Amino acid sequence: MKYFFLGYSINKKDVGVFPQCIDSKNLPPIQEFGLGFYEKIDKELILPEPIIRNSAILTNILSTVIDSSIFLVTDDDLLNFMVNFNINYYQTWKLKTVYKGKAIDKYNLFHLSVPSWEIINFEKTIFKVKDINSNILKEKKYQNSKEYQDEWKKLIWEGSVITFDVLYLDFSKLNKDLIRIIDIDSVGIGYYVSEKLKTAIEKEGFTGFAFQEIEEMDDRIKCIYQS
Repeated sequence: MKYFFLGYSINKKDVGVFPQCIDSKNLPPIQEFGLGFYEKIDKELILPEPIIRNSAILTNILSTVIDSSIFLVTDDDLLNFMVNFNINYYQTWKLKTVYKGKAIDKYNLFHLSVPSWEIINFEKTIFKVKDINSNILKEKKYQNSKEYQDEWKKLIWEGSVITFDVLYLDFSKLNKDLIRIIDIDSVGIGYYVSEKLKTAIEKEGFTGFAFQEIEEMDDRIKCIYQS
């Protein structure tokens, strides 16, 4: 099954202006470093209240100042449609939003709780550790996702980063329709959808999306699919 990066439309005819929201009440609590990165959120959230720009067009998925690699902002119709597909554990919270001075209650904060580490092919990918000045400190192969995650978390506080010349993402054994990837040195952190879900979203006419071919988004990424 083929996968696509879930991006946001920048076409003014579709969204009016991009991003559709550049301000929000109660934003700092949801931007806490590490919140929702690796697991479900157990604590009570102080929810943001996005202020949608007057020139924006209301769409089913909104581009906002909320970190889109961790959370999606969807309306009720899209949320109710999406959760019928094959996805892992997720959480949702009803958001208060403001548009042209009026309160709107149809948007939700969506969080897919656990990243899909299993799609990184550690056997084929050779990683490089770079310092804050982009000097290569070492090349390394990681045995599994735990070893990779542990070193990523350690190095990030030192100002270093794990990068790569080629990253192999193996989707061949994946059957989920919505996944999330973080902690890779790429613009490709965030949400991915299966071709099945992408086609269904387009057929239903849901708005605000701009799906991207993964290998076109970052030409260092190579995808492995079933033959």
